[in-house]
Amino acid sequence: MIKDYRILLIIGLLGMVFLGLAIHKGFDEDYIRYQKAYYEALGEDFPGPVVKQVNVKTPSSMLVDRCQSCHIGASNPQAKDFEMPLTMHPPIVPGAEEDPHDFNKIGCAVCHDGSSRDLDQHLAHGEAHGWIAPLVSGKIAQANCVRCHAMDSGHLAGAEQFEKGRELFLEKACWGCHTVAGVSTSSQAPELTDAGGKFNFDYLYESIVHPKANDANSKMPEFDWVHDHETVVALATYLKGLQKNKLRSDETAPIGYIKPKPDEVRISDASVDAGRALFAGVRYEGSINRGGCVNCHAFRNDEGQLAGGHIGPELTWSIRNRGETFVKEHIINARTHTPDSIMPTFKDYNEAELDSLVMFLSTFNYTLSEHDEGKKLYDTYCLSCHGEDLNGKGVVSAMLDPYPRDFSRHQFVISYEDRFKHSILKGVAGTAMPAWENVLSEADVQKLIDFIKAKTLDEEKSSFKRLEVSLPKIGEADRRNWKNKGQVIEPGNLEEGAGAFQQYCTSCHGKLANGKGPNAYNLQHPLPRNLLNAAFMNQEGMTDERLYQSILLGVAGTPMPSHDHLSDQTIIDIIAFIRANTEDAE
Repeated sequence: MIKDYRILLIIGLLGMVFLGLAIHKGFDEDYIRYQKAYYEALGEDFPGPVVKQVNVKTPSSMLVDRCQSCHIGASNPQAKDFEMPLTMHPPIVPGAEEDPHDFNKIGCAVCHDGSSRDLDQHLAHGEAHGWIAPLVSGKIAQANCVRCHAMDSGHLAGAEQFEKGRELFLEKACWGCHTVAGVSTSSQAPELTDAGGKFNFDYLYESIVHPKANDANSKMPEFDWVHDHETVVALATYLKGLQKNKLRSDETAPIGYIKPKPDEVRISDASVDAGRALFAGVRYEGSINRGGCVNCHAFRNDEGQLAGGHIGPELTWSIRNRGETFVKEHIINARTHTPDSIMPTFKDYNEAELDSLVMFLSTFNYTLSEHDEGKKLYDTYCLSCHGEDLNGKGVVSAMLDPYPRDFSRHQFVISYEDRFKHSILKGVAGTAMPAWENVLSEADVQKLIDFIKAKTLDEEKSSFKRLEVSLPKIGEADRRNWKNKGQVIEPGNLEEGAGAFQQYCTSCHGKLANGKGPNAYNLQHPLPRNLLNAAFMNQEGMTDERLYQSILLGVAGTPMPSHDHLSDQTIIDIIAFIRANTEDAE
């Protein structure tokens, strides 16, 4: 019995201790200590702690702001030299005689985010794990100007970094992939209209610099300019300002873009200078600067010096390789020619803008000397796609679909040498491989082939030989008994071909035959072909015999295996199904 009283006494004493600590902490809160320091710095007596609260009515709720319980000198000019958080807030509008921002009415969190109800500094600054709106300070806080200001005039004093980010969104061609209400309608990448409402600043900054940091499957490239910290900060500030929920009630105001002034017009007269400006993503004579090709594509000047991005193919020879019509169509919609292209769709360009770009691209005249050897030819024309090691993994290859051909595998080089010359001169339809017949002579092409062979083959490897087979003709004997129906080849049967394709081909080529089967991305380079790519499937040389050989023997130097266990009739049925599928996809 006595022991029970002792236990109760100990529990009671412990309770008193914890209560005392709680009371002590209550009188030693961060805001109380700061308020004491503030009045001491002013040379005044401390009148006692006060929780200063500002209630800001928003369209959806009441924003409770207690930030000035710590930032007590925010509106006091006498506190301009005090230490944080006691100091006076610096002017938001530089040069204004009287700053229009009244912190007694708008509080702090409207501009700086954080968890404004909290009095604990760690929590108030939004540093709690998972808090969606951690504190933003300095120029980054300009992201929140649009919560109150419609900015229809195109300029807002004190929001220069936000405006710089808005310009960069156009200059860096982000608009080409991302939709932002009032700016762009592209659907190539996630919509950013409410980017600032969904993500915090650090997330947006990281996603620009390292796109795969938050999404391993992201197709967004790492641009060269992401190493410029100031550029990324300005762009992330703009994105942070893209928020659907605002304090103003003007729902007609654009979310992402300031309405252009009357003198901001589209290019109406085509010229090289206008094309140069579009290519660089800068304004031309007051036009809206919707360009930025240089962020992805490189080009060479007359001396062969390379400039520009390393995301997409080099454009030095684009007009000579592809022709003006192809280039214009490709700008409007790249998937017209290459169904798997990730190039954005620039369908908003008018005819004068398209002509201007073509005119500028036509000024690129650099060509190697006829005396240059194979290595120089390869390094200049092929390296960026096919790679230094000839393995198809050049600097731009990751953004191409299908990937460039891997020449490092001797089986491919030996088996398909006869196609090399044709593919180089005429290109490979439906892919990023252009025709070089207007740039390279046949002698140059032979130098390239000899260089590839010399780099790839040695005496041992050159002994490899691929079997030679021909497409069986209707009425000829089948290699294998076909479902006990006899051994004579019949015309391809679509229904039988569809069943065989689903059974033998879908794991790599996919149920839709688009090359995106469940095993596709676990295979070594190159990935399975998109059999719906009409431009590729209908090109010269893509005969039924070539398809038959590829299915029966496999494709040397690639993951495509031999299917010699299938009867000739089954293969012919599969080919019939593939052909019909391609026609439906056109």
